[in-house]
Amino acid sequence: MKNLLQHIWIIIIATLLVLPACTSVEKLVDQGNYEEAIEKARRHLSGKKKPNPKYIYALRDALEAANDRDLRYADRLKSRGSSTDWAKVFSTYDQIDRRQEGVRSLLPLVDKHGINTEVKFVKIAGLLADSRNKAAAQAYDEGMAKLELGRRGNKAQARDAYRAFGETRRFLNDYRDAAARQREAEELGIVYVTVKVENETRAFLPAGLERELLRVDTRRLDDQWRRYHLGTEAGIDYDFEARLALNGVNVSPERVTERSFIESKEITDGEEYVLDDNGNVAKDSLGNDITRPRRITIQANILEVYQSKQAVISGELRLYQIGSRQIVERRSLTAEALFENYASTYQGDRRALSSQTRNRLGNQPGPFPTNENLILQAADRLKPLLLEELARTDVTYFAR
Repeated sequence: MKNLLQHIWIIIIATLLVLPACTSVEKLVDQGNYEEAIEKARRHLSGKKKPNPKYIYALRDALEAANDRDLRYADRLKSRGSSTDWAKVFSTYDQIDRRQEGVRSLLPLVDKHGINTEVKFVKIAGLLADSRNKAAAQAYDEGMAKLELGRRGNKAQARDAYRAFGETRRFLNDYRDAAARQREAEELGIVYVTVKVENETRAFLPAGLERELLRVDTRRLDDQWRRYHLGTEAGIDYDFEARLALNGVNVSPERVTERSFIESKEITDGEEYVLDDNGNVAKDSLGNDITRPRRITIQANILEVYQSKQAVISGELRLYQIGSRQIVERRSLTAEALFENYASTYQGDRRALSSQTRNRLGNQPGPFPTNENLILQAADRLKPLLLEELARTDVTYFAR
C-alpha cells in the first residue's frame, strides 16, 4: 500500500512538472504571455523548411499583440507631459525593435502548405530616435541641475550628476558636452581624507612611533570616490580627517618563570621470551621459542625557562568632518606585540622527549627587547588594523 501511494505521488508531481511545458502556443497567446509565445514559436520555426502553420499564426498574433500593448504603454508615458520618463519610453520602443528583429530573422514565414503569412511590423526607427534624443536631453538636464549643486560643494549631488551624464552618454555618447561635464562631476564628487596620528597618552613614546604608524600604503584604499592622504597636500580641500588618537601604551614587566616536569613514553626495546603457565619459555608448534617485542617506559626530567614581555598599544580612530569639526564615526583599535623565549635542558632518556621539548633544546635565555622596540612592533601590527577600519568606513555616506 505504501509503495502504491508513493507511485501515485510520483505520477502527480511529474504531471505537474510537465503541464507547463505542454501549454500550447495558442493558449500562451490567449493568456497574454506574448514573449513566451514568441519564443516558443521561434524555437519551432527556426531551421524548419515546412513548419506547422499554427506556430506561424501564433508568432504573428503574439508579435502584433505585444507591439500594440507596448505602443499603448509608451503613449501613456508620453501623455504625462513634462514629467514623462523618456528613458522608459525609449526602453519600451527598444523592446519592440528587438522583438521585431528576432522575428525578421525568420522571414519569409512560409508554412508546409506553401502559404506565406505576412506580419505587421511597427515603423519604430523614428520613434526610437526621437525618444533616444529626448531621454539623453532629460538625463543631461538632470545632470546639469545636480552638477550646479556639486559646484557649491555638495559632493553627493556631484556623484549623482556623474551618473546622470553617464546615462546621457548611454543614449547618445557624444551628446553636447556630456563627456566633459561627467569628468567635472567626477572630480567634484571625490571625497578627500587626511590621515593623522595624535598622542593622547601623556606618556613618552618612542621616537618615530607616529612616523611608523603612518608608513602605510593608503593608495590601495583609493577608489573612484575616495582619496586618502597621509598628512595634507597643498591645493586640496579635505573633507575629513581620520585621526588615530593613541590613548594607551602599556608594557608588561620582564617575566622569567622556571618549571620542572617529567615526560615519559612507552617504547619497544628488543624482544623477550613468552613464558607458559609454569614459568618456562613457551614453544610454537615447531618447537621454536616464542618471543614478543619488549615494551618499556622511559622518561626524562626537563627544566624549562620561559621568558615573556608584552606591549599593548590602543587607540581610537575618529573621523572628523572638517567643515563642522564633528566626529561622525569612531572605532577602537588595539594591537599587541609579545616577546616569548623558551630554553630547555633535560636529564634522562632523550627518546622520551616530545617534539615541542626537542625544539626548545639548545635555546638559551636571551636579552629582553627594550620597551621602545616592543612598542614599535605593536605599532607595526596596528597598521593593518588601521587600514582595515579606514576601508570599512564609507566616507561618501557622510559627504553629503
